Amino acid sequence: MSMSPILPQLYATSTLICILLALLFILSHLNLKLDAFNSPIPLLNQFKNRKSLFSQSQSTSLRLPQEISQSQSILPIPSQTYVISLPRRRDRFDDMEVLRARLGLNRSQWTYFAAEDSNSSRVEEILAGVRLIRQDALKANLKEVDKVQVEDNSTGTAAVTLPFKWPDANRNTNSTQLSQEFKPSSDETSSINFESESELLTCATQNFTLIPYSPHLPAYKILSPSRIACWHSHLSVIRRLVSESTQQTPDEAALILEDDVDMEVDIHARLAAVWGLLPVDWDIVFLGHCWSNESYFPALEPPASASSRSSPTPSPTPLNTLHPSHAPLCTHAYALSPSGAQRLLHDLTYPPFAYSRAIDHALAWLVQSKRLNAFSVVPSVVVQRKVGGSDVMKGKGSKWRERLTEGVLEADGS
Repeated sequence: MSMSPILPQLYATSTLICILLALLFILSHLNLKLDAFNSPIPLLNQFKNRKSLFSQSQSTSLRLPQEISQSQSILPIPSQTYVISLPRRRDRFDDMEVLRARLGLNRSQWTYFAAEDSNSSRVEEILAGVRLIRQDALKANLKEVDKVQVEDNSTGTAAVTLPFKWPDANRNTNSTQLSQEFKPSSDETSSINFESESELLTCATQNFTLIPYSPHLPAYKILSPSRIACWHSHLSVIRRLVSESTQQTPDEAALILEDDVDMEVDIHARLAAVWGLLPVDWDIVFLGHCWSNESYFPALEPPASASSRSSPTPSPTPLNTLHPSHAPLCTHAYALSPSGAQRLLHDLTYPPFAYSRAIDHALAWLVQSKRLNAFSVVPSVVVQRKVGGSDVMKGKGSKWRERLTEGVLEADGS
């Protein structure tokens, strides 16, 4: 008795249906896991070429259960966010992708910028350039060096303040020329041993004040390759902002983030409540800061004419205040206006000042010396998470800790 030709077809069809049902069950199970952890990591692992993740043209669109709102910006004005991240720090990249997705930001508003590695040859060249600049300045002022010694209060060692004058506002020095522009011109030596080839470089203070190297100096006074790499990473973003502001987006502000941050879940609303108090000529706004009392100066307030107007429904008191900056350290979150980016590029590439110290100390000095129209949000709306090892300091970074009211990433127990 022959088998009907329909039976094998039915058998094959039923087998295929079973396979499909099994696949659907597996996919559903994986999706539940993804929702439970609220993490885009499984999706992002599909990218084999890490370089593409730092390309502005590449984007990934992720929708997670805890998104706040789709396509809202962090700043309450037209802006682009730049995240400085070392390509090898995949852990931080993954965390920042979670942050971006939960804030509802798409990749058109969020650009990853590859940070400079402290082991790169470029960092070595810059350090050599800084050494040559200092040697040249010391030898050019050799007769005055021993007369202008001052004592560095923090270390008790002799320090020298060298002649310094900012160039006119139109100068724009290319930082890649550092090692070519300045070369030693004399074999004379000072009675103080500054910047010998065998010794580490130290961080300058103020405009151009140097202290000699000593093995007893604290680590934060040493001009390490990591500090040079950090400066170069921020400078590279700023250079790009200036370039693009003259071509495509002349009025667009920029938010620069480092890749170890968390922020308030309602950061957009918090900033919107106070952003209108800024003067039109603002240069930089620190959304996060450390080691400084940023409420030192009185908070900005609405003009008297505006505050005196009667309103049937008075506005609620903002959760944060804006203050003229005092001496903010840490560069994990700051906004730049186009004019602020131009001014920073001008000052951060001026050879006697360029790469002379940690980048946050440089910004703090530019604020203190009134070269930037700077403001700080108090309390911080963006903080460093202190998770994993620091790329600039030993361990997890400085001991400064600051808490958020409700951080975007705090749901992960961070």
